[in-house]
Amino acid sequence: MLRSLKPFWPAALFLFCAMPASSCQAPCDGCAPVVAGLSHVPLAVRDLEAASADFAALGFVLKPGRTHADGIRNRHVKFADGTEIELITAAHITDALSASYVDFLAKGDGPAFLALHAPELARAAGRLDAAGQPHAVEDGLISLPGGDPLGYLFFAGLNHSPADRADYFRHPNGADGLVAVWLAADDLSAERKLLACMGATLVREQVHTPTARQVDVAHVGKGDVVLLQQASQPVTGRRIVGVTLRTRDLALLRRALEKRGLPAPPVIRTRKGRSMFLPPRQAHGMWLEVREERASPEG
Repeated sequence: MLRSLKPFWPAALFLFCAMPASSCQAPCDGCAPVVAGLSHVPLAVRDLEAASADFAALGFVLKPGRTHADGIRNRHVKFADGTEIELITAAHITDALSASYVDFLAKGDGPAFLALHAPELARAAGRLDAAGQPHAVEDGLISLPGGDPLGYLFFAGLNHSPADRADYFRHPNGADGLVAVWLAADDLSAERKLLACMGATLVREQVHTPTARQVDVAHVGKGDVVLLQQASQPVTGRRIVGVTLRTRDLALLRRALEKRGLPAPPVIRTRKGRSMFLPPRQAHGMWLEVREERASPEG
């Protein structure tokens, strides 16, 4: 959703520090969650055609995007639940937004932003007001200022579109939703405070990324935000390091890879089911976990 990126400007993209002391911590407003899950992850790529072909080879169907007035182009890996991975690129600087992508891509491909699903923007904005967190509400989303340490996060709706067709959701690899995003840095206190303020539940649990480890996980409605150490960053300074997609049948991913002559990674059993992990070199700068979830996860 390209318009979701308009409030983010170049220099701030790489600035990270602690949130102000006035930031709220749970409980607030009865701790009622104002984030219902994940919305989408814009994945910046230098070569949109090559990246699209690579994702197609991994068993994804891509919805065509368009060329925008500032030269930015995109394509979409969409899911019926309204979540998505958006492939997006800018080759030339024509405005502040395209400049932010050109600067970002100087270090290579990777996830540039994370949109959290806030179904009631007014409530979410009120929570941010109470936290003393500067923000702007515009065009159906909430953005944080470009100079804010959390400027890579924003709040939006789900990415349903009248132009969606059922076949856009029929991915041969069986993927049917974005269920987790991995963040990594040695100091994620700003993210912890913001997520808690928005009603997330933070717990310590075992995750695989793909190595098993005990980390903090923020449960945000139907999605998770996994908090890792900076050593997990494929590119230094980039806090979004991976995503987890749900599949109805992990064997579909194996067949999709074999059809293209690609090696299938080993299946790893986790507390939540069975997963395959595609490395950043294969998923354009991020870890891509595809998870077949068990009906009743272990406690």
